[in-house]
Amino acid sequence: METLCPVSSVFADAVVSLRTVSGVVGQPVTLPCTYSTSSGITTMCWGRGNCPSSKCTEEIISTDGFRVISRKNSRYNLKGSIREGNVSLTIENAARADSGHYCCRVEHVGWFNDMKLTLSLEIKPDGNGTVTQSSDGPWHTNQTRVLLAKTSWTTTSKMITIGVSVIVGVLLILLFVKIAKKYLCLRSKLQQLRNFPNSSHSLCSMVFVNSPPIGALQNAAETRARAEDNVYIVEDNPYVVD
Repeated sequence: METLCPVSSVFADAVVSLRTVSGVVGQPVTLPCTYSTSSGITTMCWGRGNCPSSKCTEEIISTDGFRVISRKNSRYNLKGSIREGNVSLTIENAARADSGHYCCRVEHVGWFNDMKLTLSLEIKPDGNGTVTQSSDGPWHTNQTRVLLAKTSWTTTSKMITIGVSVIVGVLLILLFVKIAKKYLCLRSKLQQLRNFPNSSHSLCSMVFVNSPPIGALQNAAETRARAEDNVYIVEDNPYVVD
């Protein structure tokens, strides 16, 4: 889409005008510029910014009237018939950085006779958050940056959540095992106490009650010794004298 806004000129042979051209990121866009060759073929140039008093500011492409003799970037092309005065500029793979004013200057002999055409280029995003390479380097849309940051934050949050859940689960399992172990141990002790409430005391009582006194053991030993000393052997008639 283009809009033509003519501006009055001081001289009849000099033409100054302003046009607005719209394009889309990633697509080619053409800035129209033509002149009549009835009075002859002449040189011309394209530059960035408004047209100065002579030549082109920040020149991006120029011709000798028959062919292109200089070019800043391969994205800039003159696809029309230069010999017939069609010097429209085509920008390949347009980027947002290409937006701005452009000057098409067709040089004629004499002072202030050049044809000057200023165009305003507006490159609109394609809505997909694309990353486009322009003549000034890579350009990233805000949408892409926000999307990448959001994706990175979401992934990190999920990883942290999973890690915390695993740690909490392991700690709960260990705590449960420890509590269960203590409970089983305590239950075993209580069962033993129920089955043998006085087991230690009864065993000790049996040992001391059933065991003969030490004095009785000594008397029995002395009696046995005396009995052995009073044994006399008589042939065919043994007897014991007390």
